[in-house]
Amino acid sequence: MAVKLLKTDVLVIGGGLAGYHAGITAREAGAEVIMVEKNYSGTSGHSTFARDMMLFNEDWGDNLQDWRDQFIHIGEYINNQEWVDLLLKEGYARYRDMVSWGMPFYLREPGTEGFPGDDHPYGNAVLSDEIGFPEEGEEPFRYRHQRTKYRKSTAIIKFGKREKLLDARRKAESIGIQIIDRVMMTDLIKNDGRITGAVGFDTRTGQVHVFECKACIMACGSLTFKPGYFSVQCNTGDGVAMGYRAGAELTGMEFGSGMWVCKDVDAVTIDGPVAELGLTEDCFTNGKGEEFLDDTAHLPTNIHWPLEVHKGNGPLFHEPYNYDRTNYEDALKKYDETAEGPWLTMMDRAGVDIFHDRFEQYMAFTGNIWPGGLKINTKCETNVPGLYAAGDSAGSNFTGPTYGTLGSGMCHAAVTGHRAGEYAAEYVRDLEQVEITEEELRGYERATLGAVERGHGFTTEHVLTRIQQTLFPYEVRLIMKEDRLQAALTMIEFFRDHFMPKTYAKDFHDLRNYHELRNMMVGAEVMLKTAIMRKESRGWFFREDYPRRDDKNWMKWIIAKQGEDLEMALSTEDVPLEWQGDLDQPYEERYMLQYRLEEE
Repeated sequence: MAVKLLKTDVLVIGGGLAGYHAGITAREAGAEVIMVEKNYSGTSGHSTFARDMMLFNEDWGDNLQDWRDQFIHIGEYINNQEWVDLLLKEGYARYRDMVSWGMPFYLREPGTEGFPGDDHPYGNAVLSDEIGFPEEGEEPFRYRHQRTKYRKSTAIIKFGKREKLLDARRKAESIGIQIIDRVMMTDLIKNDGRITGAVGFDTRTGQVHVFECKACIMACGSLTFKPGYFSVQCNTGDGVAMGYRAGAELTGMEFGSGMWVCKDVDAVTIDGPVAELGLTEDCFTNGKGEEFLDDTAHLPTNIHWPLEVHKGNGPLFHEPYNYDRTNYEDALKKYDETAEGPWLTMMDRAGVDIFHDRFEQYMAFTGNIWPGGLKINTKCETNVPGLYAAGDSAGSNFTGPTYGTLGSGMCHAAVTGHRAGEYAAEYVRDLEQVEITEEELRGYERATLGAVERGHGFTTEHVLTRIQQTLFPYEVRLIMKEDRLQAALTMIEFFRDHFMPKTYAKDFHDLRNYHELRNMMVGAEVMLKTAIMRKESRGWFFREDYPRRDDKNWMKWIIAKQGEDLEMALSTEDVPLEWQGDLDQPYEERYMLQYRLEEE
């Protein structure tokens, strides 16, 4: 089958919110744009299941310093404050972009004032009944999520329907962007030190696609390892790994996160959807029947949950609400129409009634969803000319080791996507395209399809299972310790060196699994090595052998890069002194998240 050669100014890899902002912005700036997605663009990835976006606007009475302080305190002084300011100041313009594309949002109901839910201790509220397109300057329905000691300023808007990205797709196609579905990109092409193309293949036919481009924007999501948490199974660190192999620097990769997963409904995340109705705070108990979360709202629950299990007090249970479900059918129907509505549907299908049933939950390690990625400047440029990154593929360090606020990920996707598209279009304007030779095309084809042609060896299922068995136990990447991290790294390096050269793909769909494994291997290695390097605990990053923050030695970002010898090289970059806060402030005042380390 002949290699398919395509040419464009800007190649956008990924079809989520960041990718659409990047592609549409670059096209409207005059660049030819191709967007390529390994699934069906507009229906997959994390953006599809996100329902909230942080939205700041001083004209509505929002205080910039209060919002900044929230990010700085939650980020524990190692987030990039330039990016905090950019997200806050540019988020409104990106929201208006989405309204103009035809994306509906929940509207403020006539006659209402303030933030719905402020008078409720859990901070949530019943959704507005109005959905539509706000006029410019009109404040949409906004609410604050669970006001706490440290999370009390930011407000969130809600997307008005689950299929919102299909509206973005229609906009992109209407202005001449070519969208290519079900083509997985595998590697970048460099000439004279800059990106000049990329290689991928059709996951159904196996046809190799080679793109000649002047710039490439990575917007293909985060690094996960196909966990039991819906919406991120396709995010396997593809952009991070492709960029790394091309010489790009990575940052923030030591940080990771866990998600609340219902054991009896494998692959569902649920941390209390009934609370969305503004009814009650959730109640969780340990194996001894004790409530292990109290009203101390500044506990890092992503650590406190597995720490409770580590103490031998598991398993953990979500207690029933004991409300009459029939009284809330209208509210539940509305909730089911939001992006996260499938939570309830999946629970119902499994025969679990969250109103009346007690069910077991655990904190599942997912990967590096929002903290790290390809290191970018404020133009979304990486250190490799012609390579840009946006959304969860981008390492902007905007949030630090703890997620800043609900909806900040979508704001980050929109703002970084727009900036990547703007500056990529500017970069390519007077740039000559580098042509790819026939001999090079044949070489890319052989490298891409090699696992299918191998025909024997280890299966992709086997290798994925071994990666998951190595990384998913809570004691490896949630409650960390150097000897356990090193043991996991030893196994990942063995999988990389022994399994991968002998792994084969049964067909072209399985070839996608193979290339995802290549990328997950890079992600696992860099995540473990950087976690070993950071000898402290900070935010949701918890080292059992270093259980306190170490401001003297670790007000730093860790940078990972592939060296000339193909070995991983690690270095650090100091957080600017003016961003480090008052270093003389008492520890308990400086850090609002507190760990519980002793038996009570």
